[in-house]
Amino acid sequence: MQAAGAKIICPSEDLAVMGFSEVISALPTVLKARSKVFNFLKQEKPDLVIPIDFPGFNGGLAGKARGLGIPVYWLIAPQTWAWGKWRTAGYRKKMDRLGTVLPFEEEFFGQEGFNVFRMGHPLMDEYGQGFPFEESISKREKNLNSRKNPLVVGILPGSRKQELKFLLPILKVTCQAIIGHLEDREVKFVVSAAPGVDPQNLASIFDTGVEISQEPLAEVLAKVDLALVCSGTASLEAALAGVPHELVYRTGTLNYLLSRYLIKTDHIGLSNLIMKKPIIREHLQDQAAPLPLARNLLRWIARPAERQSYYVNVRRLRQLCGKPGVWTRTAEDVHRFLDGNKGQTISGQA
Repeated sequence: MQAAGAKIICPSEDLAVMGFSEVISALPTVLKARSKVFNFLKQEKPDLVIPIDFPGFNGGLAGKARGLGIPVYWLIAPQTWAWGKWRTAGYRKKMDRLGTVLPFEEEFFGQEGFNVFRMGHPLMDEYGQGFPFEESISKREKNLNSRKNPLVVGILPGSRKQELKFLLPILKVTCQAIIGHLEDREVKFVVSAAPGVDPQNLASIFDTGVEISQEPLAEVLAKVDLALVCSGTASLEAALAGVPHELVYRTGTLNYLLSRYLIKTDHIGLSNLIMKKPIIREHLQDQAAPLPLARNLLRWIARPAERQSYYVNVRRLRQLCGKPGVWTRTAEDVHRFLDGNKGQTISGQA
C-alpha cells in the first residue's frame, strides 16, 4: 500500500498478533496505535474509512468513524458466523457497506441486515484462470504414480510467531518420519518462508538438504506433490492449487481451550468450511503429532481414488470462490458507494 502511494499513519507489523495471551501482551502497543489513528480521523475527517479485516482493532476504528459522520466500507467480514454471533448487531451499527469473500457470508450477513457486496475471494486473482491448475494436477499425478522422481513435499508453517513456535519442531520431526516411511524413494522438502519470516531461522531448524523458498506461494504450490499446511489462508491456497495436503494447527494450551469454548464451527480449514464438509483432514493440538501426520500425508500416495475425489471437490471449491478481478470489482463498488453518498451525512452510533 505504501508503494502504491498510501501514507502510513501507523505501521501494522507490531499489531499482527493472534491468540488471547498474545493480544494481552501486545495491548499497550495496540492502544497507542488506536489513539493515533483515532486522532487522525478526528483531525482530517477523510471521505471514507475502509477497514480491512482485523476486527479486534478495526471494530473500534469503524465505530469512531461513524460517530464522526464518516462512512465506513468494511472489507473482509468479521467471522461472527464462527464465534460470538451476538457481536453481529454491534458490527452492523459500525458500517455502511460490507464486502464479503466467503460464499456463505453473503447470505449470513444479508439476513442480519447488512448492506452486502459479494467480492469473491481475493485468492482467485492468483489461482484463477492464469494458474496452471489442470497442468499441475496432471504433472503431480504422474509423479505420485511413479517412484523414479523425488517426491516433493511442501511445508507451509505460516508467518505468525506463535504458529512458528509451536509448529516448526513438529514439522521437522514429521519430515524425518516421512523419510523413514519412504526408504525406497527420494523425498525433497520445500519450506515456504512467508513474507516477514527470516529464512535463516527456518534453515536453522530443518535438516540440511531442505530447500527454503521465498518464492510466491502460488509458485511453490505449482511444483509440490503433497503438503503439510498450517491452518489459515495457506490451507485454502493449497486447496485452490489442487495440492493434496494435511492441515495442522497447534497453539498454547490456554489459547486452544478458549478457542474450543468460543468457536462454534464443525471445521477450522477454510476449504472445509466453504465446502461444508471435510475435503482435507485437520490435525489439531495433540493430534498434530509427527507420526500420525506422516502416515496421513502418505495416504494420499497409496489411495489414488481419494486423490481423484479431492480434485473433484477442489474444482467445485474454485467455482464457489468466484472469478478473478476481485479488487477491481471492489474498487468499482467503492466508487459507486461514494457517489451515492455525496452530499449526505452518515448517521449512526457505535
